[in-house]
Amino acid sequence: MRHDDARPQTAGPVAKPPFRVLIVDPDPSLLALARSALDGLSIGGAGVTLTGAASAAEARDALLRHPDISLILLEIALEEPDAGLGLIACLRHELGNQRTRILVCTNQPDGGAETEDEAIAANDIGDWRRKSELTPHALRVAVAGQLRTFVSLQSLAAGRKGLARMLVATTGLLEMRTPDVLFPNILPRVVGLLGIGHHALLCIQGDTLPRDRRIRVRAATGRFARWAGGTNGKDIELAEIGEPQVEAALERLSPSSETIIEAGFCALRLRANVGITGMIYVEGRNDATARDWQLLELFRNKCSIAFENALLIEELNSSQKATVLAMGALAEYKDNAATGHLQRIETLVGSIARELYRRETFRDELDADFVEKVGLAALLHDVGMLSVSDETLSMPGELTGIDMQMIQRHTEIGHRILAEAAVPLRGRSLLSIAAEIARYHHERYDGSGYREGLSGTAIPIGARITAVADVFDALITHRQYRNAWAVEDAISWIAERAGRDFDPDVVDAFLQVVRRLQTDDPGWFPKAEDGAGMLGGAIGRKLRTLFGRRSETM
Repeated sequence: MRHDDARPQTAGPVAKPPFRVLIVDPDPSLLALARSALDGLSIGGAGVTLTGAASAAEARDALLRHPDISLILLEIALEEPDAGLGLIACLRHELGNQRTRILVCTNQPDGGAETEDEAIAANDIGDWRRKSELTPHALRVAVAGQLRTFVSLQSLAAGRKGLARMLVATTGLLEMRTPDVLFPNILPRVVGLLGIGHHALLCIQGDTLPRDRRIRVRAATGRFARWAGGTNGKDIELAEIGEPQVEAALERLSPSSETIIEAGFCALRLRANVGITGMIYVEGRNDATARDWQLLELFRNKCSIAFENALLIEELNSSQKATVLAMGALAEYKDNAATGHLQRIETLVGSIARELYRRETFRDELDADFVEKVGLAALLHDVGMLSVSDETLSMPGELTGIDMQMIQRHTEIGHRILAEAAVPLRGRSLLSIAAEIARYHHERYDGSGYREGLSGTAIPIGARITAVADVFDALITHRQYRNAWAVEDAISWIAERAGRDFDPDVVDAFLQVVRRLQTDDPGWFPKAEDGAGMLGGAIGRKLRTLFGRRSETM
């Protein structure tokens, strides 16, 4: 931001509420003097309003009714000689009010039981005046000084609160690494920072074609909330929601007007170096000060960094997914395998993993990062099939000898390809998860699978999940040697093999997922006429090798 030409746009000054001054004295002459002396007094554009109390009890009631009292003009001798000091103790300790200023106005020469200096130090008294010396001018000067002190204390308190709000608003922003997570979480934070209302929109511009000026809604709260999800799975354009005042406000945002503050709204522009602009609109009455604008600028700058990071990560994830899809498709390039096989595997594996995570099953193996990656990683489970010759894949009937060994070796070859690619990557990367799945997805829960004969939870969780998804999809799609099974028959068969071929907990989660799909998205399942070629035949042979023949159907 260029600070030499960028300034907050505001709608002009807003009238400030007056300072409330409480006069506590059984003698009405002090109240009368105050009315005369303070008439027309203004501090920073705020006038003065007076409230009277004749006793400590009345003063306590006034303090409870008016917690915004700025200054107390206090006679120490009220019901008792030191009742005024008791009122001060109530204010400071019981009510916890350290900001209201106190100006003692008394005729007692020594402040009762304490000396004047001791009383001032012990009770945070701003000033001590003899009534006999109080002229209207002297009282006006003394009150003005105390009110300015009150303003300074208020300003310091507001600054501390603002910094606290800023910490709350910005904490964890950079941890929200995708737009789907970041965008909905920005709005509650900026609304909390401003404290002006909860009606807010987050929009983006330029997210499709270059120079695309259309503004799209990506997150919304309050009265705008119904637009947050878009329509038919697509973001809704701002022009479609019928809010011309919002459109006009966001159109005013530019590199020289990145923060706009007006009486009824505020708007922010989030910069990104990827050709996309973010815009935030918050509706509500706004009495923002210069400090509020500074806090808003700090928030906007931090938010812009998080915004750009999320967009870059989204772009990286999209590129990664495209690459993985291409690699997975290569494993099927020799023929058109069952239509939608990869997409169904990704959906099933990801959904089963999320269901297990929700149930807190396999806590040592499943975490949020793994769940986010495993569906995509499973697309590469058969990448080692690229090493199998067309001659072997096209052989009719059962495979034996070296041909069967070549089919079974695809797990080792797939693992080697993916593990070597994962070496430069840190932590549990998508490719390292894919390598585990490629190597172990033909192991069986009872230890009778290949190639290492692992059993139970010694088989990595990604492979245990993929085994269920892969076999189920193979059963419900057409193969060269048989027709697709009915979905219910395939579900029953998977359930029957729990504890033998498959992890029972994974099967249980699979059943929950597939029943949900049947209810929510019945078109997800393949149609009976979907076909398969050489690789489909190979998958069928693997199934028969693993699970044996099932009368004439398998």
